[in-house]
Amino acid sequence: MIVGKLPEADLKRTYNKVLNICLAISAAVQVLMFAALRGFDVRLETKVQKPVVIQLEQIPETRQERQPPPAARPVVPIASEDNQISEETTIETTDIDLKLDDLAPPPVLEERAVEQKAEIVEEDEPVEIWKVEKQPEVTKQVKPDFPEIARKAGIEGRVTVNALVGKDGKVEKVGEVTGNEVFREAAKAAALQWNFTPAIQNDRPVKVWVAIPFNFTFRD
Repeated sequence: MIVGKLPEADLKRTYNKVLNICLAISAAVQVLMFAALRGFDVRLETKVQKPVVIQLEQIPETRQERQPPPAARPVVPIASEDNQISEETTIETTDIDLKLDDLAPPPVLEERAVEQKAEIVEEDEPVEIWKVEKQPEVTKQVKPDFPEIARKAGIEGRVTVNALVGKDGKVEKVGEVTGNEVFREAAKAAALQWNFTPAIQNDRPVKVWVAIPFNFTFRD
């Protein structure tokens, strides 16, 4: 059985009619809008800004007034121990000529004296070993005596002596000594007999502290 559409539900029958009506309405609306906007007048308004007026006030020039010098301090009279002087006695003004113009000017220092004062006094202080340009080198070493008490007891050990090497390369004195106490005196006596080449800093000999190790063994 073929079922057909109702005439009211068939859109193809009214398609052309509805399209023509919509086109007519759209054209009428456009004509009305064109007629309404034809008399519209566009005007540009420019806003005028008021000029800014800057007024400069004249500032009066300031002047620094110099204050008058302070008044002289009053002279306080000093009491005299002489009871015979009258209270009405005054000191008369006298003109004393000290003849300072005739004095000779002080003697001019000699250039040599000025140079001596300008020289920097070099400090005779020891310099750290790592600061010197050339470190001291051993030129003479003395072997320490093995203590008899340590030999009988069969004791061996190691001692380090801190010695101050002078500008001439000789050991001037002994400082801290570390190690076995049995060998310290023998190590100090030997260190004082050592000689070195002088340490050099800024092309001149200086004093430095060096560490001298001593080994006390029965094989030596």
